[in-house]
Amino acid sequence: MKKYCVIGEKLTHTMSPQIHKAYFDYYKKDCAFGIEQIAMQDMLDDCSGTLSQYDGFNVTVPYKEKIIKYLAGMSQEAKNIGAVNTVVNSAGKLYGYNTDPYGFEGMLKANNVDIKGKTFVILGSGGACKSVRYILKQRGAKCVKIATRDESKKGVGDFITYDDLQGFRGDTIVNTTPVGMFPNVDGCPVPDEIIKNFDTAVDIVYNPVYTKFLQSAVRLGKKAVGGLYMLVAQAMKSQEIWNNSLTDETLTKNIYNSLMKDYFSANGGNIYLTGIMSCGKTVKGKRVAKALGWQFVDADDYIVQISGKSISQLFDEGESVFRDWESKAIEELSHKKNLVVATGGGAILRDVNVSAMRLSGVIILIERKIEDIIAGVRTDTRPLLKDGAQKLRQIYEQRKDRYYSTCDYIVKSHEYDMYKTVKDIIKIVK
Repeated sequence: MKKYCVIGEKLTHTMSPQIHKAYFDYYKKDCAFGIEQIAMQDMLDDCSGTLSQYDGFNVTVPYKEKIIKYLAGMSQEAKNIGAVNTVVNSAGKLYGYNTDPYGFEGMLKANNVDIKGKTFVILGSGGACKSVRYILKQRGAKCVKIATRDESKKGVGDFITYDDLQGFRGDTIVNTTPVGMFPNVDGCPVPDEIIKNFDTAVDIVYNPVYTKFLQSAVRLGKKAVGGLYMLVAQAMKSQEIWNNSLTDETLTKNIYNSLMKDYFSANGGNIYLTGIMSCGKTVKGKRVAKALGWQFVDADDYIVQISGKSISQLFDEGESVFRDWESKAIEELSHKKNLVVATGGGAILRDVNVSAMRLSGVIILIERKIEDIIAGVRTDTRPLLKDGAQKLRQIYEQRKDRYYSTCDYIVKSHEYDMYKTVKDIIKIVK
């Protein structure tokens, strides 16, 4: 049996064993993954003793740089970054790698955040910043600036001060500082007037999932990406190094979804039902909420409540007016817990809505045949169907890919057994 572990000074909240066990189970590998908490003064003894028993190990703070002097060699990216998070034990000699850049890249890819030709600002100049900067440069970012509070670095290379961020505009702002991390969850690294100048906000912090930084971004209408996917993706890259083989990307997403589900089970989260209008989100959502003892919310009803106008009145003012109220509704609901939310058919069209839902719960697509929906849909209460039910087919074709790409899970709508659909949804969250 091969043995691996993660080393660090304090590892009471690490998710590494759970992530790597999922990998071993998926590929049916006879391996074990443990935890080694190492005091700073014991590093030398452990590298020559305890850690020599492992085939490989991950390294977390504060040892990503300190481990280097105990290694026989390093990969080029680890040398360039100046930090190591993955170690291979080859015939008693330790070799270092850094998979954090690839974890960050995987997180951006999974959330459709482009790198090439884009302008990035990185908050913080510590070890995490180095990994992020490395992959952004490697993948062709147009401009990468690093915001630091060290005034002596101002104007040196890519460094700027936080004061320089006033008025600076870019595509994506990335938080690599620990500000907002559990247990100090009320912190935010920059104010709203900075965040509003970017299209996307990315936080490598993964506990809490929905940091104040990301909450501010969503409130400002921005796309927001949390750090948990990076944690999983960098772990999968470590396995690729240890096993000299590629990892199925589907596994990465499945492990991420599982961790998110566990997180919301422990900390409270919502269920968001998505799908084309009249696919059954409301009627099934009410039954799911009743079975779980949660509150049911119809997003359209909530929009009417907070806007003081009917859906038809809002559409008369323009679809964009309705969509703005829809985004406001979803943002407000994302701060509540234990809700089953039946979203509108077009809620997934805006990235900010998907971000709010993904960071505060699980998104479940209700899949129903479009022909069955058209056969029974009411058009008198649907502003988008004023030209007839067949308009629904055109709308569905336009949105179909978006429905599937934004959901975490898919549940088929069983036409003659509604309770089976309800049970399938409950099975996911349980």
